[in-house]
Amino acid sequence: MAASIALHAVVFPSFDAVESADPSTLAALQSIRSALEKAEAANPGLTHELVDAILESEQSKGGTDSTEKLLRIAAQDIEDYRIPDKTPELKALSEKSKTLKSILSTIPEQISDRTKFLGIIRDIAAAIKDLLDSVNTVADKNSDLIASQKQPLEAQKKVFVRGSKSFSDTLKRYFKDGRADDVFRSAHRLINQTNMLLRTIRTAALA
Repeated sequence: MAASIALHAVVFPSFDAVESADPSTLAALQSIRSALEKAEAANPGLTHELVDAILESEQSKGGTDSTEKLLRIAAQDIEDYRIPDKTPELKALSEKSKTLKSILSTIPEQISDRTKFLGIIRDIAAAIKDLLDSVNTVADKNSDLIASQKQPLEAQKKVFVRGSKSFSDTLKRYFKDGRADDVFRSAHRLINQTNMLLRTIRTAALA
């Protein structure tokens, strides 16, 4: 199981378009989907690297970096990360995750305005706390529902906490070195880690 904006918001929707245009490609595309899911799970970030390679010529001509592009679309509602609203706690978690991803996706627009960006940083910190609180509430009040994924969820929570700390450290460096691309990459990783939390809970909730 993998969480990748490049895979689920770019590559797979492109496959859907090809399949709609030519239904005879269904079997072949399903095989490719399965292979990419396995490859991404074994090598997180692989699909992003593929997208980078495909877009390299555009970037060399002054096009937008692929990480920035992916970050801008990160708030999209993607079925692979959609949690069923079986309980109030799951519904609340879904809303908290949407809030965090929506704020993170605005970073490319806001980062050049220091005052607005500082406001965004405060919003992100609050949204991260709200999301973690919501995950803990789900684990506590919906323990039977998510029992099959209890250990993977605990592992993903730790990854998310480390990712949050890494994002915070990157922001501190940004105000010293001005490397916006590092902020984009860190935010992108945090969104993928958020999506892994969601996908882990979705797997349990749909079991």
